[in-house]
Amino acid sequence: MQIVKDSAIHVLDGRILSIGQPVNAAKVVDLGHALLSPMFINAHCHLGDTGAKELGVGLPLEQVVVPPDGLKHRFLAGLDQETHIQQMRHGLTEMLASGIIACADFREQGLAGVQALQQAAQGLPIRVICLGRMTEGQNTAEIKQEAVEILEIADGLGIRDMAAYPISVIQELRKKYPHKIFAMHVSENAEAEKKSHRDYGLGQTARAMDIAPDFLVHLTHTSQPELEQVAARKINAVCCPRANGILGDGLPDVSRWVAAGVEFGIGSDNMMIASPDMFREMDYLSRMQRGFHRNPAIIEIREIFKAATINGARALKIDRDLGSLASGKEASFMVLDLESRNLRYTQDYLSAMVHRANINDIRNIYIKGEKFV
Repeated sequence: MQIVKDSAIHVLDGRILSIGQPVNAAKVVDLGHALLSPMFINAHCHLGDTGAKELGVGLPLEQVVVPPDGLKHRFLAGLDQETHIQQMRHGLTEMLASGIIACADFREQGLAGVQALQQAAQGLPIRVICLGRMTEGQNTAEIKQEAVEILEIADGLGIRDMAAYPISVIQELRKKYPHKIFAMHVSENAEAEKKSHRDYGLGQTARAMDIAPDFLVHLTHTSQPELEQVAARKINAVCCPRANGILGDGLPDVSRWVAAGVEFGIGSDNMMIASPDMFREMDYLSRMQRGFHRNPAIIEIREIFKAATINGARALKIDRDLGSLASGKEASFMVLDLESRNLRYTQDYLSAMVHRANINDIRNIYIKGEKFV
């Protein structure tokens, strides 16, 4: 990843042909004094609770988002389908406006929930990786049947917790659908992590290895040895710093992840408790790490920016198209105004993206070479 100055992006049929000098006879669009950046990848979110913004702030995790009686699930139960679809579509438009080109949604409410999200995304130029989940509390046969129905139309499964379903069922599904994405929340809550160690002698992250996940979310309380297991198996991780912070669950120590060799992305998590704003996620994560360790050099700025772009794309298996600006990839990028009040006099563009830039600095967004905003 590098900053290329005084360059042109040559686009044909929605993809980047080259980055460098202008191409003779090509149509020229002068973007002026601007910084072009790949659009963001929100590697973990819950669009379903878009209509419940700020509900639950000040309450612990189990009271807000744990089924079946969490505040979120009681809110969802009171929505009619059309209203819910409209709310999720609004959430997707929020993401696009903030520079997010793709997201991975852990979609609740079984098959109907997956179908509702797919309807919400219709016609929008955002790549939605829909990871469905089965209704909890069913018998094994019912779980399997619902899982098959979900996996036939969704991109994979987004599992809430190690205890949500029998591990043997998930292992069987993993073998049957090797090309689908399997992801899981792990080690988010300190008490749940302690219980895992008491009952199984292992943390949730180590136990999740049994399902061969594509990526794991949170890892807020994962031990260093278990982080090394994640790295050794080349499993991606996703942190959600602002959501963890507001729920009082602790904060992800991603400098330990980097030291262990774990590649990680960033997600905004529940729409009800955090806006889909990757600028704020990067800034919060970077400053939190440096302050927590009392070391301003504890993590490279580049690692934070990669987490919001190319690393998230790799976790979602869409890095062939998105996550960076390079020949052959989609020409989807943000144009940040370097003459804005906020960014004028910038000395370090990468640091500005992580620590200073905000949604208001986005002058334009181009998706597949076409101006979107």
